[in-house]
Amino acid sequence: MILCSVWTVFFSLSIFSQTKKISGKVTDIETQLEVSKVRILTTENKVLATTNSAGFFSINLEKTTLQLVFSLEGYIDRIITITKETDNLSVQLEKEATLLSEIIISAKNEKKLGVQKVSKISLELRPINNSQDYLRAVPGLFIAQHAGGGKAEQIFLRGFDNDHGTDFAVLVDDIGINLSSHAHGQGYADLHFLIPETINNADYYKGPHEASLGNFAVSGAAKFTSKDNLDNNLIKLEYGQYDFARALAMISLVKKNNESAYIAIEGTYNKSFFESNQNLRRLNTFTKYSIDLTNNHELKTSLSTFHSNWNASGQIPLRAVKNGLITRFGAIDDQEGGDTKRIHANVQLNSTLNNNTKLTNQLYYVSNIFNLYSNFSFFQNDPVNGDMIHQEEDRDIFTYKGNIEIQNFLEIPNSTTTFGWSAEHHHNFISLNNTVGRTYLNAVNKFEFKETNYAAFIKERLQISSKLTVLAGLRANFFNFNSTEISPNPQEGNTTSFRLSPKLSLYFDATANIQFYAKASSGFHSNYTNAAVTDKTTNPLPKAIGYDLGTEFKVGKKFIGNIAGYYLQSDAEFVFLSDGFEFENKGRSKRIGSEVSLRYQPLPYFWLDTDLNYSYGTLLDAPQNENKIPTAPRFTSTGGATLRLQNGIKASLRYRYLGERPLIEDASIIGQSYFITDAVINYETSKYKIGLSIENLFDTNWREAVFYDSSQLQGELQPVDDIHFTPGTPFLAKLSLTYIF
Repeated sequence: MILCSVWTVFFSLSIFSQTKKISGKVTDIETQLEVSKVRILTTENKVLATTNSAGFFSINLEKTTLQLVFSLEGYIDRIITITKETDNLSVQLEKEATLLSEIIISAKNEKKLGVQKVSKISLELRPINNSQDYLRAVPGLFIAQHAGGGKAEQIFLRGFDNDHGTDFAVLVDDIGINLSSHAHGQGYADLHFLIPETINNADYYKGPHEASLGNFAVSGAAKFTSKDNLDNNLIKLEYGQYDFARALAMISLVKKNNESAYIAIEGTYNKSFFESNQNLRRLNTFTKYSIDLTNNHELKTSLSTFHSNWNASGQIPLRAVKNGLITRFGAIDDQEGGDTKRIHANVQLNSTLNNNTKLTNQLYYVSNIFNLYSNFSFFQNDPVNGDMIHQEEDRDIFTYKGNIEIQNFLEIPNSTTTFGWSAEHHHNFISLNNTVGRTYLNAVNKFEFKETNYAAFIKERLQISSKLTVLAGLRANFFNFNSTEISPNPQEGNTTSFRLSPKLSLYFDATANIQFYAKASSGFHSNYTNAAVTDKTTNPLPKAIGYDLGTEFKVGKKFIGNIAGYYLQSDAEFVFLSDGFEFENKGRSKRIGSEVSLRYQPLPYFWLDTDLNYSYGTLLDAPQNENKIPTAPRFTSTGGATLRLQNGIKASLRYRYLGERPLIEDASIIGQSYFITDAVINYETSKYKIGLSIENLFDTNWREAVFYDSSQLQGELQPVDDIHFTPGTPFLAKLSLTYIF
């Protein structure tokens, strides 16, 4: 009996000695701010705890010596060995993109295979001044503004003039931003509602290879994810030349272990550098609420509002500048401009069904109201009143999305299977009117569009061997197009279309530092609803086929790069006809190109990078001497140097070069190249941040958007074919001050 009692006490003490409670805090090594939702795991991937909103954690260990892994997406995993003396930990995590030595090339270690790795590195290092800078982080992507700061930018990538998004998809919190059958263009993607400080993560894709992306994802895509909570509150003020002013406030409303909410409010005013004041006014708000309903269910809701109005000087004819009628910052018709309002309401439920299965359900609503006044041809069509047109739309979007991710589905080891499905309905009223200035003259037409898109996809990731990873997918899209012409000729039409898009990507890890990849996929962009219904000669969902062959590599610990060649063929090259809500189809097209992206870190606090991109595009159904794709960029390059010191100083000097490109099919008219240098320097502490940004450091005279069209000025007897352009930003300096509390 005594022996049993002694054994019981000894066994209890033994168990107690093997149990140890450890608590601590996790912070960001650079900002010294708390990091929430960091997972603390064993080396066998067993989750022991997760840090709360203040970065704290507490765990009970069953061994006297153990290795703990601190892991959070976007940070380098930190491994700490626990000894019997350890009782309190202070853990600092470092952003994964700040040290090239920590970049892993191997496909089996990538969390999001298919995402452009070098793009994400650039994003992490590069100072972000506005939402458009997120797009510029994609190697080879250029943007151009040509109707005032309130309208979506023109997007160029892989030899595509995407207009405002026809072949480039944009998503924010999985909300599709591209607007099909928009009053001013197909796939219109306006990112001006996005408050850059609210963005937590961005993923970039090249080509049509991602199965979860559907309409418009041909040349590439960008996906942004907002922050779930704020590490700190902040107030930010910016002021720049030409009376640029911006104010931002981001305030936490709720901050608990399993619940958070915050609001961000941004206001912008910009008189701009044009002789006729742009007077851009923009007000953005964003509110997000997140809560862990149970250990396995997380609910996220958000509401975004956006309202802007502005004036524009439009695209001016080169001859008017050369003959002294106006300066390059002048206007022929300064009544251009517009206003737009947009609302997003989003609800997303993330559920962990078991250790191997995750389910996501999402509902969102979008409201878009848009008015744009444009005069492309001045007095060509109406010599008395002028050619000003008014494009307007009133749109509602209702969408449901779902996906389920299963590890080792059907007992296939080292595999991840994702099923996704969605239903998206657009109900849109659009109209086109003639105006004198902004005064209504007469209606040209008015339409009611109803477009419904049902989609499903399957994506399979297989680890075939220690060196070979396969990413295969299949996407199905079914569209129902309904067009009702309200005026001038009341009529209704309907059509349906189906598109099946296979995807395949192979990743071969030749060594620990060299990966080769090959991709072959099909994608599409939808046609305008009215054209889809009335034009029976063109598929409403023209197919695009893309091939990529490349390598991602690492030399030593300080140099990484990506070299790729690609081929893209599209069944339809659409050109939007702004005065008729229709498209001109220039037929099939192809683009052959190459890309080189290099990143070098000679010192722990200093980075150099460059991106070189070349694309040659032709129209396959046109004669050889008239088969060039108008305004399609050929050679482009971006790059620069970034400095980040431990004393809080960050600086960046960057260049962007866009080479000459044909403006018409026979390449007899060429768009002017430009080389621009930008600079940013910031000083940051835990309480405040001071910044200076300069666009066009050397005050280069350049043209941002260039077209070759006909127009007629007052006094001219007939239309004249001419280059029309929007001047690029001159030297522009901005100061910013941020208070963190």
